[in-house]
Parts: sequence; structure tokens; C-alpha cells
Amino acid sequence: MTPIEILATIFAVLVLFKLILSITNPKLRVKIAESFISTNTAVMIIVFLALTAIVGYYMLSSLTIVEVAAAMLFMSGLMGIFFIQYKGIMLKLLRESLKSREEFLRKNWLTFLIWAAIAVWVLYVVFS
Repeated sequence: MTPIEILATIFAVLVLFKLILSITNPKLRVKIAESFISTNTAVMIIVFLALTAIVGYYMLSSLTIVEVAAAMLFMSGLMGIFFIQYKGIMLKLLRESLKSREEFLRKNWLTFLIWAAIAVWVLYVVFS
């Protein structure tokens, strides 16, 4: 298997596990989520950054940034379909997160930087 096929297989197994757990035992899914969320935020950020860097490395060794961005747009659509079902909670979360602009920027600067870099990279590749 190629690295991309391995990543896709991991994705498929995790999605199926999540779906089966959501249907058969949603309370266990909540307990698992709570155990991850209760972990130190800084540790979780480092873990997710490392995993994202590894996945990104293998994706970008096989795909162009334009193909990755198109896949990200597809995933954003799927996430939007899910989250729109919980619009009240999502709007409450948005309002709560924006109470303090400084805190919002302090918590999210790295994510903003990554998204901006990807967007600029895509535009550079497409228009050059």
C-alpha cells in the first residue's frame, strides 16, 4: 500500500468506528470524547500538530496543494451539513468565542496562520 492508501484506510476505519459507536452506544462515544477533551490542551495541540504534519507531508508528496484544497472544501461541506443541524449551539459557541477579541486571537492564531498559508499557497499555484 502507498502512504496515501494507508492514510485513507486509517480514515475509513476511524469513520466506520465512529459511526458504529454513534449508532450503537452514543454514551460511550461521549465518554471517549470527554477523555480526549479533558487532556491538557497544550498536549493535545502538540499531538494534533504532529499528526497533521505527518499526514500533510504524505499527502503533499502524492497530491498537489490544489487537490488537497479541493478535498478540504469537500470536507468543509460535509462538516457544514452536520453542524447546520445544531445551528443554535453553533451560534452560541461563536458568540461565546468572540466575547474577547484578544482571547479569540490568542487561542486561534496558529490555526489562522495555517489556513492563511494554505489559501495563499493555493492562489499562488493556481494563478502563477
